[in-house]
Amino acid sequence: MILENLQYENNLNIFSEIAELAVQYDALNLAQGSPDYPLDRRLKKFLIDAASHDMNPYAAAFMLPVLKESIIQFNARRKFPLKLHESEIMVVPGATYGIYVAFASFLKPGDEVIILEPCYDTYRHAIEIRNAKPVFIDLKQNNEPDWEKIKSSVSKKTKAIIINSPQNPTGKIWSAADWDLLWEIIENTQIVVISDEVYDVLHYGKQEFISAYHHPEIRHRCFCVFSFEKMFHISGWKAGYVIASPEYISAFSRIHQCLTFTVNVHAQYALSKYLDVFDAEKQRLLFLEKRNLFNNLMRDLPFELAEPCEGGYFQTVNFLNYNSYLSDKEFSELLVRKAQVAAVPYSAFYHDKKNTGKLRFCFAKKDETLFQAAENLKRML
Repeated sequence: MILENLQYENNLNIFSEIAELAVQYDALNLAQGSPDYPLDRRLKKFLIDAASHDMNPYAAAFMLPVLKESIIQFNARRKFPLKLHESEIMVVPGATYGIYVAFASFLKPGDEVIILEPCYDTYRHAIEIRNAKPVFIDLKQNNEPDWEKIKSSVSKKTKAIIINSPQNPTGKIWSAADWDLLWEIIENTQIVVISDEVYDVLHYGKQEFISAYHHPEIRHRCFCVFSFEKMFHISGWKAGYVIASPEYISAFSRIHQCLTFTVNVHAQYALSKYLDVFDAEKQRLLFLEKRNLFNNLMRDLPFELAEPCEGGYFQTVNFLNYNSYLSDKEFSELLVRKAQVAAVPYSAFYHDKKNTGKLRFCFAKKDETLFQAAENLKRML
C-alpha cells in the first residue's frame, strides 16, 4: 500500500527543480551546495591509491577500522574535543540516509516528531515514511528557538525532536545554553534528539560549534549526523557518519545492515587518509572569506541582506524591497530566466510552502562564479 501520509507535490523536490531550470537556462547554480571547482588533489590521490588495494569483495564489516580511527582522532583534535569510542560510530551513505535510519530505529506509526522551521525538506519525509507525524514550530524572527512553543508542543506522543546546527537555511548555530534549555524540556521524557550537524566545521562568528554530543545528558539520548560531503565539499560522494551511544548504534545497525550495510570501501579508505591531513581551520577560513565576499557583492544590489550566517555555506537575502508582487518561488525562477542565477526560494523550507520574500544563496563557489553572479544580477536589477 502506498503511504498516504507521504505527500509529494511532484516527482522532483524544489532543489532538483531549480537545478534542472539552471541547466536549461545555462545559469550559475547558487542554489545547491555543490562545488564548481576541482577535487583536492590529495583526496583524488588517496582514492587512486585505494584502487590498488584488494577491496573488491563484499565488505566484511560496517566500516574500515582505519576510518573509525581517523574519525576518533579528528574529533579528539577539535577545539571542543569529542572523546569517542569505536562502538559509537557508524559510516553511512550520506546524511539524509543517516537521519532516515536513525528515525527507523525507534519511530513507530502515530509517534510525533518536533521540527523547527525553516528547515531542510527531507526531515518531514523521513518522519512521514514511518507513518509518524511531524509537528512544525517556527523559529523566532531572529532565528532563535521558541522555547515556549517547543515546550507546549511536547505530548505523550512526542518521541523525537530534530535539530540542525549550523542550521540550513538560516546559518544559526546552537550554543551550549541552547542545548541546556532543550534538556530542561526533554529531561523527564523519553524524547530522542536527532542532531543534524553536517556543517560542523564551518562556523564564522563568536559562536563556536557545539555538538549535541558535547552535552553530558543529551549524548546518551541522541543521534548526531555528520557529512564528509559538507566537510570536504564533495557533494557527489554520498558519505558521512553517525555518532551515538553504543545502544543506539546497535539499534541503528540492525536497520542499516538490511539496507546498504556499508559505504564503498575505496571511498572509506580515501576519506580516512584525507581526514588525517584535513585542516579544518583552513577550510573554515576559506568559506568565511567566501561568505564575506558574497555579502559584500550583495550590498551593491537592491536586496536586504539578512544577518551574516554564523555557519554553513548559505546566505539569506530578502527581495521584498525590490519586488513585492511575485512569490519567492516565482522570483527565484525569474532570476534563473532573466539573470541566469539560481537561488532557492525560502518557501521550500516550510511544510506549507508559505511565501516569505526570501531567497537562499550558496556562496561555496569559485570567486569568479560569485563575481559573475553579482554582475548578472546587476544587469537584471
